[in-house]
Amino acid sequence: MATSSAANRCDVLVIGSDLASFVAAIDCARIGLKVDVWIPKQEENAGTADFSHRGGVVAEVLEELGVKFEIVVPAPGEEEVSGIPMNPFSLRVRNAVGWGGAWRVYLDRIKPVLTIGAEQDLAKLVRTRMGEAALQKLVNPVLLERYGLPAEELAVDAVAPGLSQAITRGGSLSNGVAELLAEDPRASQRVVVPGGLDEITQAAIAKLEYFSATVTRVSDPTKKLASGWKKAGVVLADFGEVELPEGIDAERVAEVGLSSDYPGLERAIPASQHAALGMRRLLLSDPEKPPVGTISFEG
Repeated sequence: MATSSAANRCDVLVIGSDLASFVAAIDCARIGLKVDVWIPKQEENAGTADFSHRGGVVAEVLEELGVKFEIVVPAPGEEEVSGIPMNPFSLRVRNAVGWGGAWRVYLDRIKPVLTIGAEQDLAKLVRTRMGEAALQKLVNPVLLERYGLPAEELAVDAVAPGLSQAITRGGSLSNGVAELLAEDPRASQRVVVPGGLDEITQAAIAKLEYFSATVTRVSDPTKKLASGWKKAGVVLADFGEVELPEGIDAERVAEVGLSSDYPGLERAIPASQHAALGMRRLLLSDPEKPPVGTISFEG
């Protein structure tokens, strides 16, 4: 006897392989929705993993998953946000650009701010305020390591929320960094996971399976979707990993996971949680698709 499509369909399909995608899936599964998770990537990720400690977001999720981590605090005077130094003459700055470059970075302190506080082009902002050497030897190496993208492809608010306003208050880019750190010193700290991304993935999978989610490693999720896969109630996808075919209701699709808009987990995780909440509300309010399981934990 053939199994009905209704029995096979899930309430939520999540496509992604980073922690932000997993958090969205867990948020849906923990209230009793039937969740399928497709993990597109299959390569192993050896070595440690580290993330920004801004807002304590990543550390909170890792604690929930039971993943061991360490908080790395920079030495006094060596603080930075997304590679942008607070101290123009720090050892890190001098080692990277020399004394001449450090003095160029210091010029940021005495240049008028004018309208630069509204600048959203991160590369232009750093180049204008601190010079080309600072951009190439201080900022871009950090951004490439943490986010896989250079400043030329990132907006200011994507990697340093509130920095534009802090520059206006502080009168310079480096003082803007100081303003951000006064509000949240964790912005210059790092969350280091000795077990690396593989340990995080395994812990997330264990949590998902605890909430009865189905986890599948898929070599090509785009091909699987296009080949007649039975639709989910809603789809939460990392669009960097998959292109959704025509025929899927756009109102039931949301982006989760890392992106150029949310390149760091400290921003991608809250964005994914917000997307998951919206999709859960859409799904649970649809009279044609009644709630599944226990939903008393919603809210």
